[in-house]
Amino acid sequence: MSNDPLPTDELAASLRAGRELGADYDDAIAASLAERLEQSIDERVRHHVAARERAQPRGVPARTARMVLAIITLGLAVPLTAISGGYGGALGVAATWSGLVLLYIITIIAIRD
Repeated sequence: MSNDPLPTDELAASLRAGRELGADYDDAIAASLAERLEQSIDERVRHHVAARERAQPRGVPARTARMVLAIITLGLAVPLTAISGGYGGALGVAATWSGLVLLYIITIIAIRD
């Protein structure tokens, strides 16, 4: 993308065409130049907006998401441990904690991407 909104050779060609065709075609030539200039400006704006969108991080920061996930996991761990210990004994507690750890690891991997 160049810094010139419209290349100088296009401007020079439009001016030559305007001189050759006469005053009757001034409006048409001006409209054509304005349209090309508008397209060039639109392209530059789209380029700048796309560059800004790429530069800005999206969503919740990973550190915040990990902290919230850890708090939720620990909050669920206490009642789930009590319930699984009451119904399944030590094996139930081990299964519950294995599931919680697995859920945490899978979610952390998903957040990292």
